[in-house]
Amino acid sequence: MSDAQPPPQKLFRQEALEHHARPEARGSLLRVMPGWTHAVWWLVVALVVVGGVGLALVDINDYARGPVLVRIKGMEEVTSTAGGRVSRVLVRRGEQVRAGQPLVELYAGGETADRERMKEEFRSRLAMWLLEPLNVDSRQALTTLRAQLELTEARMGERVLKAPCDGQVGEVRVREQQFLTAGEIVVSLVRGGAEAWAVALVPGQYRPMLRPGQPLRMELTGFPYAWQSLQVASVSDELVGPAEVRRYLGPGVGDAITVEDGPVVLVEARLPRETFESDGETYAYHPGMAGEAWVKVRARNGWLTLLPVLELLGKQRD
Repeated sequence: MSDAQPPPQKLFRQEALEHHARPEARGSLLRVMPGWTHAVWWLVVALVVVGGVGLALVDINDYARGPVLVRIKGMEEVTSTAGGRVSRVLVRRGEQVRAGQPLVELYAGGETADRERMKEEFRSRLAMWLLEPLNVDSRQALTTLRAQLELTEARMGERVLKAPCDGQVGEVRVREQQFLTAGEIVVSLVRGGAEAWAVALVPGQYRPMLRPGQPLRMELTGFPYAWQSLQVASVSDELVGPAEVRRYLGPGVGDAITVEDGPVVLVEARLPRETFESDGETYAYHPGMAGEAWVKVRARNGWLTLLPVLELLGKQRD
C-alpha cells in the first residue's frame, strides 16, 4: 500500500471566493423618484388643507324628515247619520250649494209607510177628540200619537243629508244604490276662503328643536324635484301615535300615508298658492296629496358633524 494522502478538498468554490473578494457595492432596495410623485404628494396635501379649512368654515344642516299630506282647512265633510241605501245623489262636484240644501237622499220606504200610517191614525183620533173634547183618554192618545209622529218625521229627516253650510261641492263619494253605514263620508264641501295646508309628521325626537318660522321643504309624490319652500306655522305641543294621527286626519285621508311606529310631531305650514309648477306645467293642490317634507332644525360646524367627540371635549374643557 502507498502512504500517499489525497489532496485536501476546498470548502468553497473558486467562483464564490473571487466574488467575495471583490469590493462591496452598496445600493438601495427601491429607488422610484419620477417627477409626478412630487406633484401627487403636494396635491394630496393641498386637498387635505382645503378640506380641513372647508369643514371649519362651512355649516352642515340637520333636517327632521317625515311624510307630508296636503289638507284643505275650511272643508266640511258630510257623513251619514244612519245606515241605508242611497236613493238619489242631488249634487255634482263643483256645484255651489246653500246651507240646508239636500245633497243625498237615502231609501226611506219603511219610514214613509210608518209616517203615513201614523198620520191616518192621528186624523181619526183628532176627529174623535173633536166630537168629545172632554174625553181624557182621547186627548192622551192624541198627545202620544203627536209625539210618535214627530219622531217619525225626525227619522225621515235623517234619510236626507243636507249641507251644513254654504260652499262648493268638492268630492261626491257615493253613488245611487250604494249601501252606507253610519259615519261614512258622502260629500265634502269647501267653504269660501278655504286654504291649502301641508301637514308633516316628523319623529318625536325633534320636538325640542322645532318652532314656528323654521324653513320647510316639501316634495310631492309623483313630482320629483318640484320643491316647495314653505315656513312652519305651527307645531303640536304633544307627541301622538299612529292611531291618534289617523283620527286627526280623518277617515278620508288618514290611511293615505304610512306612519312609522313611535310618536310623531304634527308640523303645519300654509301653502302660499293654490297651484304649484312641475316640468313647466301648473297643477292644483288637492286634499290627500302625499309626499316628503324636510324641516331644518339646526346647523352645525363641519368638524363637529364629522367628529361629534370634539363637541363633547369642548364642553368638558369649558
